Amino acid sequence: MLWQRALTAIVGIPVLLTLTYLGGWYLGIPVILLSLLGLREFFRLAAGSGLKPCRWIGYLAAVALLATAVAGGAKTTEPSYLLPQLLALAVGAALVEQFLRPAPPGAVANAGAVVLGVLYLPFLLSYLVKLRGLFFESMFLFGSGLVVERGACWVVLLIFTCWAEDTAAYGIGKALGRHKLCPKISPGKTVEGSAAGWLGAVVVAAGLGGVCGLPLIHGVALGAIIGVVGQLGDLSKSIMKRQAGVKDSGTILPGHGGVLDRFDSLLFSAPAAYYYIAWIWA
Repeated sequence: MLWQRALTAIVGIPVLLTLTYLGGWYLGIPVILLSLLGLREFFRLAAGSGLKPCRWIGYLAAVALLATAVAGGAKTTEPSYLLPQLLALAVGAALVEQFLRPAPPGAVANAGAVVLGVLYLPFLLSYLVKLRGLFFESMFLFGSGLVVERGACWVVLLIFTCWAEDTAAYGIGKALGRHKLCPKISPGKTVEGSAAGWLGAVVVAAGLGGVCGLPLIHGVALGAIIGVVGQLGDLSKSIMKRQAGVKDSGTILPGHGGVLDRFDSLLFSAPAAYYYIAWIWA
């Protein structure tokens, strides 16, 4: 319901802004918890599709991967050297666990679900932590006199751009949507809603980019990229829900559904924003 969405936003936005401002483990620990909740929903969807992934391997890999990103990888524009090793260990452990079962039908698919879950949630979310760490020493002064690390600005820009995209796509799609975008994957999504979401992402990224010191051309380009990859993230989640035969991935967020329902576009957008700012603009 609309009032539930509004209440979730009223409570969640100040908390999110505070954690982003503080950074470090203040942001890292909630991201780890968010990843575990999302991974739990992912494994439920996998089970609904007939798979039997070993959940505890995924949870351990998620904590190790994100803790590594928070402890060291967030302060560099290069991927942490431990991440490939952690992913390799997760792959090996998932396969070994399956093959140790008495009768492992679908063992490779089950192990693959564990690895996909780790890549889909903690690995992609690690870029949110990395984005917060970009230009760690640089400080930015808002007109209010509040001193903020530049990385915090990037995270706020990313999150609000994704929210603008989702809100515009949902609102315009409901009001004016006539042409189905991907009826076999997500019957409710429309071309009109998709276009509105993309435009909303461009406008918000350009506006907030200016506040954060990002030149207009780069703000528009970043918004255009997020407007595309964010919707791809939404559709990817819709594929998993459709295969599992469920409407929402969970119920933890009133009015929004589950973690995957709320943060699906952010998962794909965080790496895109990170690499654009670190490699192209910088």
